[in-house]
Amino acid sequence: MSLVINIYYTGKNGSAKEFAKQMQESGTVQLIREEEGNKGYEYFASSEDPETVLLIDRWKNQEALDKHHKSPMMKTISELRKKYKLKMRVEQFKPLEEAEEKSFEEVIRSRTATRKFKDQKPSTEVLTKILEAGRLAPTAKNLQPQKIFVITSEEGLNKVDKITPCRYNAPVCLLVCADKSIAWKNKKESTLEMDACIVATHMMLAATSLGVDNIWVKKFDAKAVKKEFSLSKNIQPVCLLPLGYRAEDCPENPLHLKRKPLSETVEYV
Repeated sequence: MSLVINIYYTGKNGSAKEFAKQMQESGTVQLIREEEGNKGYEYFASSEDPETVLLIDRWKNQEALDKHHKSPMMKTISELRKKYKLKMRVEQFKPLEEAEEKSFEEVIRSRTATRKFKDQKPSTEVLTKILEAGRLAPTAKNLQPQKIFVITSEEGLNKVDKITPCRYNAPVCLLVCADKSIAWKNKKESTLEMDACIVATHMMLAATSLGVDNIWVKKFDAKAVKKEFSLSKNIQPVCLLPLGYRAEDCPENPLHLKRKPLSETVEYV
């Protein structure tokens, strides 16, 4: 399984860019790329922070990375970093397509309500997988009345904050609705809310399986939602799903492990 290391070098007066330039011109970058197990070694300049350059360093496995850390190139890198007086921040992660999949039991046991998110958004690929899980959810008569609004813009998130205090800084919110004109119904009842909740549950569990934290929110006024998002009369808001990544100082959910025993909730007849 390959490893991806993001290294952020930050300096002053263009020193980070000079560091990257010297790494390349000295031939050090090419030597690292030729090391056994290296799958990529590239520098990128930040458009938002001109004093920072990003190194994306990819290796075939941990063994190859460990061997690189013992190579003479590490001394060269260290000396250049000291020369340019750079600060360094390191992140390590697994590419999405190679992430270890959680078992279903791990997903349902680990999924919990998150009440404080980082600013980091899930990638488009991850978000699409979450939405696809909702598309595959069962609905009455397979009528699929769900309508999902993906809210990521500043304007849209501000609207969410107007209708509920429960966004918790999530950078993405899914507004889960259902169409009254499509959902199965008879003279006494409709499966509109049931269908939408099944869809929402599929998306919550898919998000958890992909490492995306979430919370199920019902604390809002449906009329206010319809007004803020200009929903047609047939579209009924059912719940909100704030999505993102749990902040380091997010409080633990005190009720997460409090479950009644099966003997209290199940009867065999």
